[in-house]
Amino acid sequence: MRPEMTGVLVSSINLLSDAYRFLKKDDIILEFDGVPVANDGTVTFRHRARIAFDQLASMKKPNEVALIKVLRKERECKVKITLRPLQPLVPVRQFDKHPSYYIFGGLIFTPLTQSYLHEYADRYRMWPRRLCQLAREELPRNAGQEIVIISMVLRDDVNAGYEHLAELQVRKVNEIEIQNLRHLYRLVEHCTALSIRFDLDKERVIVFKYSEAKTATSTILTHYNIPSIASADLIASADLIDKKARKTRRKPKARFGAS
Repeated sequence: MRPEMTGVLVSSINLLSDAYRFLKKDDIILEFDGVPVANDGTVTFRHRARIAFDQLASMKKPNEVALIKVLRKERECKVKITLRPLQPLVPVRQFDKHPSYYIFGGLIFTPLTQSYLHEYADRYRMWPRRLCQLAREELPRNAGQEIVIISMVLRDDVNAGYEHLAELQVRKVNEIEIQNLRHLYRLVEHCTALSIRFDLDKERVIVFKYSEAKTATSTILTHYNIPSIASADLIASADLIDKKARKTRRKPKARFGAS
């Protein structure tokens, strides 16, 4: 940077944003819509005051375009970026929606949400440090991605020894990286292997004999008076996917022969 230049360094970019197509890590943002950005990330506002430069973005309507001037490898360039709302990896608190869940082998799987974090803090008078860190720092890599956790373990002989593994993120099912709760639900319900393995955060692992855990799930639901293994939204979504898959399989193939 030349001595008269000021700006802020791009350290990371949301993969789902329009900025990901134009900005690069280590770019320096010099101007936002023609307004110079200071080294502390502020811009002039109403002549005397200074505000954070991202406030200029918040003043725009969805799908409006911002002209960004950047310095990249000692060369100045301008890019046009379409601004649109992005869903956070951990959804904000929701008051009009029942939580999604899935139960297998006494493990209650649920997406991490701000509502869950606040409920945890109210119950235990402390914040789950690791989950809060994920909520603050993780960015979504693709649409529909969720952080799936084990919120609770309903004790049963089948999960003996795994009772302390609540509040951990579920990363893989049988070596397949999960994208969200719906993905985990389909992987588990359609499992054809003799055993099923869950890879969790902190290098923890849960392994069940699939048939035993499947049978135990019904017993656990009865014992704890739980009417369903999954929330209604999850079952409806899975039924819709299965219905589309059946239609695709029944679709007749075109036949070609000699005329």
